[in-house]
Amino acid sequence: MEPVALPGQPVKTVEMHTGGEPLRIVVSGLPPIAGATLLDKRRFCREQLDRYRRVLMGEPRGHRDMYGAYLVTPDSPHAHMGALFLHNEGYSTMCGHGVLALARYLVDEEVVPRAAEGETAVNIQCPCGLVRAWLAPDNTARFLSVPAFVLHSDLRMPLPNGGECRIDICYGGAFYAMVRAADVGLAEDGVASAVEYLRIATQVRNHISTAGIRIRHPDSADLGYLYGVVFGNFAPLSQPSPPPSGIRLVTVFADGQLDRSPCGSATTACCALLHASGHLPAEHSCTFTGLAGSEFTARVKTESECGGRPAAVVEVAGKAYYTGRGEFTVEPDDPLGDGFLIR
Repeated sequence: MEPVALPGQPVKTVEMHTGGEPLRIVVSGLPPIAGATLLDKRRFCREQLDRYRRVLMGEPRGHRDMYGAYLVTPDSPHAHMGALFLHNEGYSTMCGHGVLALARYLVDEEVVPRAAEGETAVNIQCPCGLVRAWLAPDNTARFLSVPAFVLHSDLRMPLPNGGECRIDICYGGAFYAMVRAADVGLAEDGVASAVEYLRIATQVRNHISTAGIRIRHPDSADLGYLYGVVFGNFAPLSQPSPPPSGIRLVTVFADGQLDRSPCGSATTACCALLHASGHLPAEHSCTFTGLAGSEFTARVKTESECGGRPAAVVEVAGKAYYTGRGEFTVEPDDPLGDGFLIR
């Protein structure tokens, strides 16, 4: 289908970041987003409104690692707002750093009335499901994930040096290939060049694809695809390990997009993995550090199940900040107006 042409009025945004990872919240200027369910709305954006994503995420208004959110009417009766998340490749199913930022934004904009005392509850419907969040008086936010689980464990990828890399595929609102940094020769302190992370993430993706490893979610086919590759200093499943106090995560998602924060959904997936291996008991708090040095705290709150598979509900906490406001236009004779990306 042909994308809808951009209208004459500008697209207005509020700019935030969580742990260094940007969030461009579109507050006006979009045409109506049709669809009975949030996944229907996601498909509509992909098929009918993708030009807006390219304009807002791509250069010269954005960059390869820009991230955004559309606020839409939810179909869940328990949600205050629905959110669609967009990036350099398309539309994700979950975004933890986005939920933490939106919790603050929705309260500040009085979409959700601030509680007189204590935390304010904010329910956000994401494509992966209803995500319950809370905003504290100091603007720290936390959310409870949808059920997170391990789909495939201890897969093996051969390496050029004759060794092998262990891979676990886990769901934390999106599917990630979890890789131990040491297995692929990366420093466990998270210090490596972006080129190295991107190169090895591409190798991992290609291996999973050519090996025919199937990625399916029991609730919806729309959720069943590999979203990213996560590098961390967590222990292998088979290796006895005390509960960790801190873990470094670097996440490469979408089309080579490098997350600056610890990544909320990757943190969720990592907690599910560690809990399944017995390394992370319920209610044990762990600090996750991202590429920019920012931190999320997370813990397994309760055990659950998803499609008959053991799962965990994970709590992730962090803090978002405002960086500005935007007003974006496209002149009709601009040859680069629809956006572009250069790595």
